[in-house]
Amino acid sequence: MQTVSQRLALLRQRMALRGLDACVVVTGDFHGSEYVGDHFKTRAYLSGFTGSAGTLLVLAEEAYLWTDGRYFLQAERQLTGSGIELMRAGQPGVPTLSAFLAERLPEGGALGFDGRTVSTKLYRTLEKALAGKRVRMDGGFDPAEGVWSDRPPLSAAPVWAFDSGVTRREKLALLRQDMAARDASYLLLTDLTDAAWTLELRGGDVACTPVFLGFLLLGREEAVLCAQAESFPEDIRRQLAADGVALRPYGDIYALLETLPAGTRVMADSATANARIAGCLAHTEWLDADSPASRRKAVKSAGEQEGFRRAHVQDGAAMCRFLYHMKTHPEDYTELSAAALLHRCRAAQPEFREDSFPAIVAYGAHGAVVHYEPTEETDVPLRRHGLLLVDSGGHYRCGTTDVTRTVALGEVTAQERRMSTLVLRGHIRLAMARFLRGVMGENLDALARMPLWEQGLDYDHGTGHGVGCVLSVHESPPSFRWRFVEGIPHPALEEGMLLSDEPGYYEANAFGIRHENLLLVQPAEQERFLRFETLTLAPFDRDALDVSLLTAEERTWLNDYHRRVYETLSPLLEPEVAAAVRAAAGVLRARGAVVEECSLPLLDYAVPAYYILACAEASSNLARFDGVKYGWRAEGCGSLEELAARTVQVTDTAFPDAEIVRRYEERYPVFRALYPALRTLT
Repeated sequence: MQTVSQRLALLRQRMALRGLDACVVVTGDFHGSEYVGDHFKTRAYLSGFTGSAGTLLVLAEEAYLWTDGRYFLQAERQLTGSGIELMRAGQPGVPTLSAFLAERLPEGGALGFDGRTVSTKLYRTLEKALAGKRVRMDGGFDPAEGVWSDRPPLSAAPVWAFDSGVTRREKLALLRQDMAARDASYLLLTDLTDAAWTLELRGGDVACTPVFLGFLLLGREEAVLCAQAESFPEDIRRQLAADGVALRPYGDIYALLETLPAGTRVMADSATANARIAGCLAHTEWLDADSPASRRKAVKSAGEQEGFRRAHVQDGAAMCRFLYHMKTHPEDYTELSAAALLHRCRAAQPEFREDSFPAIVAYGAHGAVVHYEPTEETDVPLRRHGLLLVDSGGHYRCGTTDVTRTVALGEVTAQERRMSTLVLRGHIRLAMARFLRGVMGENLDALARMPLWEQGLDYDHGTGHGVGCVLSVHESPPSFRWRFVEGIPHPALEEGMLLSDEPGYYEANAFGIRHENLLLVQPAEQERFLRFETLTLAPFDRDALDVSLLTAEERTWLNDYHRRVYETLSPLLEPEVAAAVRAAAGVLRARGAVVEECSLPLLDYAVPAYYILACAEASSNLARFDGVKYGWRAEGCGSLEELAARTVQVTDTAFPDAEIVRRYEERYPVFRALYPALRTLT
């Protein structure tokens, strides 16, 4: 097996034969996909660095690799002895790739790259930076050719039919309307999710994204799909032909574009069109515009909405089983083995197909790294203390999920509970929003941030992203963010759009918190207004919260949400898991002897509050009261009045059996007076 140094030596020989001073190797396929198949992992093969993000630059004598903070430790280890210098992107004093090339390349030099994998955006950035030195841009150089002898072939996984409730012909007609509105003769769809959505098909060629490799060129009357024919069963080929879609080889797209008549008006999105496609369209009138398919697929059909609901029931059952293990036996797992357990829980669901992204399972200080992904190098065992942040999702035949829960594995600090509660308050505020039609996600982002902003705190990421229907879990254009980013569309929220609601808080080297549900935009009761339907079904961990910080309205929302989770999922769960979900739903607010709110039947969850109140009156030192072992928490309360003014948390383990009731009736006379009052209330 060749070493990295040997592979780079072979690459440099090929560069010299082609007259290249430098070669750029990116992490990407021909479509700008978020995740890529094994065939496209040339950068990993040449450098030995296997992280999911990075760009390799090879010069005649030196080599450099840019990656972000998620992978600094991994890159340091994997690049050792390779002769490749790590460039820590975003760190002080570290130049960008384009700035570095502008300094290092000679006047009249040559830069090689595979134009099929380099985006038009990166190409234009490099071209602009190097224009002053008249550098020759050679986009026809495949760095893997002649070096990677056992390169995996292009994936050709079977394509399968998807039913959104809107037919292929109807979607083609809608896109042709969009073409006519811009007076375009052709529409080129380069984003794999756009093509899959349009054709009502799904595949398996890209990790975590159920799509197939292909370009779709749509004319006013005809359509051509350049894809791998072996991926398409005969019945799907016939259906495509019947709907006016001709199937041609995957690589034919470039010749097809070059043969379009000069001056032809072609719509294409440079955000996903690669640099070679840009060259093939040079003789046409390229209308560089956001893909109309991207905008349309963001609004889910009635069939897709129902599929999402069905997927979230299955995913909720999987999440509840996983959370049960994390709460009862955390010490049996590491971050990686916990991620494997979560995958198994999902894989047991009847319509599960694959994870929608690699799970983020981050324990303790790892949770402060927003996009942390456990590796063999970073994996740590879980312990019965601290917070575990789990951000994960699945693709089911009917819909896609993305959910984050922050779990207390045992003892947590008051600061951790406080921050977890503030983040949850922001999550709830956004979920409860009612807003006018025409409002954008940017208009609502502050709702989720406000509890943190009021404390002078924030989080450095968007609050939410769109989610595709058995497509990409990160789907544009809808989003929640407060910054208006130039060049990114800012659509008004529409009925049927689906977005994540995921505020967070991250304390470096200590802990991280994020709470995430998916929200479906629906019409509100009032005319001209919209609201959100929460699709995700998984309990929030009450042990990670200080519920006294919640307002009455927020507490009501949480009680109602947990009641719906329990009522929907309990029939699908094992008794012990259902009991844990039931206990998680027990958030109760009591004032004196009057039960004000209760999320489950009064008798089950009010009794512990009464005996706690009774014992609080009898004991000025609650820390000495042995009721703590029965699951209640009332830190900082030294009297009945103080306790009654707060929210009391209880669990099934706190429910007093007859012996406990008898003992406390004997011990505290006030309890004998309160318990009969409870029975009259029920």
